[in-house]
Amino acid sequence: MPPKKHKKRALVLDHDFSDEDYGEYPTQLTEEVKKDVYQSPTKKIRVYQKPQVGRKNPNTTRSNLTTHLASDDEWGGFPLFDPPPLDTADVAAQAPDEEPPISNQITDQQLACYREAVSARAAGLTYIEDRVMAVEGWNLQKGTATGLWYHLEYLKDGQKLVVGCCCPASLQDNTCIHQHFLRAVNPDHIRGQAHAPASKDSRVTIFLRQRILETDDFFTIFSVRGPQDLGVKGRAMVTHTGSSPAGGSWHCSKSHSGSKCTHVPAARKALCGLLGLRAEDLEDTITADLDFDLSDISSLEMITGTGSVSYLPVLPPITAMLKSDIELYPRPHPFRSRPTSPLPLSDTSTCPCPGPERAVFNRAAGGIVTRTCRVYTLLETFEAEVQLQPCPNCYQHGYHYIGPDLRDLGLFNYNNTTLVSHELMDEYTIAFSSSETLFSAFVVQMNHRYANSKTSFMGADLFRETWFSFMSIQAFENDMQCARCGPYPETVIWDGVTLAFHKKHLSSTLAPPTILHPLSFRRPLVKRVKKQQTVVDPMLRKKIRKVLEMFTKSNSRRQQESDQEDDDTLEKAEVTNGEEETGGAEEGLSGEVDKVREGLHVLCPALEMLFLDKFGFRARAETPMKSVPRAYSRFFLQIAAEESAAQLVIESALLRLRDFLSDPREANLTMLIGIPGLYKLLRAHNEIKSLVPIAKWIEERATSVHAALSADKRPIPLISSDSAHEQPDWRLTGCFYSLGQIRYRPHYPSLGDDLKKIDSSRGGDTCGKYYSEYGERRLTGGIMVVWCTHSVAYGFHSIPSSEGRNDVFSALVTRWPVAPKRIVYDFACALGPYCMLREPEFFKDTLFVIDNFHSKGHTKCSPAAFLKEYSSADLNLISINSSAGESGNSALRRIRKGVSYMTQDHAIIYTKVFLSMWNRSRMIKKRLQ
Repeated sequence: MPPKKHKKRALVLDHDFSDEDYGEYPTQLTEEVKKDVYQSPTKKIRVYQKPQVGRKNPNTTRSNLTTHLASDDEWGGFPLFDPPPLDTADVAAQAPDEEPPISNQITDQQLACYREAVSARAAGLTYIEDRVMAVEGWNLQKGTATGLWYHLEYLKDGQKLVVGCCCPASLQDNTCIHQHFLRAVNPDHIRGQAHAPASKDSRVTIFLRQRILETDDFFTIFSVRGPQDLGVKGRAMVTHTGSSPAGGSWHCSKSHSGSKCTHVPAARKALCGLLGLRAEDLEDTITADLDFDLSDISSLEMITGTGSVSYLPVLPPITAMLKSDIELYPRPHPFRSRPTSPLPLSDTSTCPCPGPERAVFNRAAGGIVTRTCRVYTLLETFEAEVQLQPCPNCYQHGYHYIGPDLRDLGLFNYNNTTLVSHELMDEYTIAFSSSETLFSAFVVQMNHRYANSKTSFMGADLFRETWFSFMSIQAFENDMQCARCGPYPETVIWDGVTLAFHKKHLSSTLAPPTILHPLSFRRPLVKRVKKQQTVVDPMLRKKIRKVLEMFTKSNSRRQQESDQEDDDTLEKAEVTNGEEETGGAEEGLSGEVDKVREGLHVLCPALEMLFLDKFGFRARAETPMKSVPRAYSRFFLQIAAEESAAQLVIESALLRLRDFLSDPREANLTMLIGIPGLYKLLRAHNEIKSLVPIAKWIEERATSVHAALSADKRPIPLISSDSAHEQPDWRLTGCFYSLGQIRYRPHYPSLGDDLKKIDSSRGGDTCGKYYSEYGERRLTGGIMVVWCTHSVAYGFHSIPSSEGRNDVFSALVTRWPVAPKRIVYDFACALGPYCMLREPEFFKDTLFVIDNFHSKGHTKCSPAAFLKEYSSADLNLISINSSAGESGNSALRRIRKGVSYMTQDHAIIYTKVFLSMWNRSRMIKKRLQ
């Protein structure tokens, strides 16, 4: 039964409203826009309304079906309160170059209200391409966004800015708030704040995609350009509601009659590309031939604000203060009482001008006015008065006033109308860093707290923007370093964490250490080095491991038979069968031992004799069986491993091995603790001299591999001192480390797959452990974090996609002056060869090991790759807490859900603040200051 048709209401039909059908637009909508009722631009929750669908049960009552959408960062609505707009009439009269009124219908007050909504992301505005923008509809008198989107295009005709908008108000009266806003500001400046400017050649732009609350569906809006029309009139707004491009509800603003539409198939194909799906796998209607070039699909963000009025650095929360923190100013008492006089201007008062410099308060200029503001404290909100002065740079363009910073009073001035106490901002910082607390949950909590004062808290969107703006000035400095480990820890623990945001928010500003720079050092001589294993022959390695496995099983079986031979209840048939089975296994084992013996004789006769003595016929024939010490089996397991000989013997251990061979005495055995397999073997064996040839063979093999890897010993050039001081903004790049960048990631042109994304499902034949899945397909790759052994984070960077080895390698090479002595990583068995192949001189003294927690998952790795093998020989390594990173990663799960819905810049700042709070808590608790 098809759904019933409903009356054509404005909020429903605007999804299908054609820009060309403006003559038939309902007049009741324009009347609705002109109602003289003011509300805050961020008061109402953004609501997208769907047409009602008829129910099959006639007895069921019908109700309006509304769908609440999640905001850009997280599920939740817009702020519940925002102060009234500024009354600029009396101040404008004092300007020397007063401009005429902008319109008889739109006042300066209404324009200021809209500007604040755009700045707080309560009203959508984003670039599509070149001079085309997408703007959200605006109820002029109510001061709220309508949730409906339209196209806008502007053109500079000499000194005049011509703006054409397709919203109902513009089509009806040839004037609208969007046109006046764009004329009052610099469009190029707004474009500069966009996260990812669109290409001029783009055909389809996905500029809004939000999850519908309590469902698996998403609401997505596309701007689709026609194949021939290049102007704004040739574009269509296409919307989709659903969980998959193959289903859901599709609407096009230019197709009403149900005839064939070319815009919806283009948008559907673009959505498939965004989600990583193949259009041919969906419905046949998707694969229709299109005249569109969909290779360039851009996903944009709404513009951000211009910054807060407060700008002076603010102290961290009092409970997170470190001894090394500088007292920037005397910390005031928490601000909780209503001020009896206007909050005054001072010499530190400024305006958040969009230009390069802020305008500063000028006492001689005069023009001071007093306006009403709203102050939010930890317990209640109240109105107050604040002194303002028109900004000489941007006031005449509809921008801000100069306002007080108010840091000394414990207040944060967001936009001269919304003021928040430092205590309230710190309350949320402590809440989300100690337990999972989303912005929307905190807003609900604050509304319950405010109920005692019969006031209401701000909405989630306004609070979110205010908090992130506050974080940009809070002084979380010098908290990414452990006092005991120092600036360059000898042991570092790396781990990838599934702390990721949606790929649709991924911006071109993200710059992990893995990217190449035009000045990257080139190493064309670095090529693949084959046969790096200690035992070169792969079949011999496999047979050695097979013999060790068979010998262990045979030993276990014969031991069980020896324990049961005196049992009178043992049946003779069972004994006979057991003897036959044992005989067959022994015969197979003997054959394999002979093959191993022949291979070892070629490599090292002493190695052959040791193998026969412990795993040959004599060892198996002894009754009762003599237990072979574990040191022998583990030694042969390590030399038969698939790892490189450079992993078994690092450069520093090789030098000490040579010193031992010059004087092979029992007193010098400690020189070999860097090679635990050989060290334990010599300690377990009675005659050291008989094993000296084996140690000599290992030394020769390790020397050969290290020489083959050292194709290019030139050091990586350091960044020039001028460039070193110009560190990029970590909030844009997503890369924050306590150590500044000192090198660029080198380029290895002879390694064709050096920068290619590898298969994240398996680690290859050399290891049975799977790569960590850093994130789902719809999310980015998460973050890579480095910890010291005291669980203090030294930094992190965001990963666009899952590739662990390159991330660790690039971060170390670009920031560490000297490589750490020990690198603990859950896939160190692959990280070691990766680093040694590219920079053997830099990593020659570095030990790559797998922590104790992850070692069980490595089925083909030898003990030479495990930290516990080295700590059992070297007592200095016992104190290393290899799970220090796991405790930090477990804490990071508290913010995983919130970050998954955030924009890129918010996710980066949120992660940095969390790690700062985590480090400060560890430093205070463990006395690591």
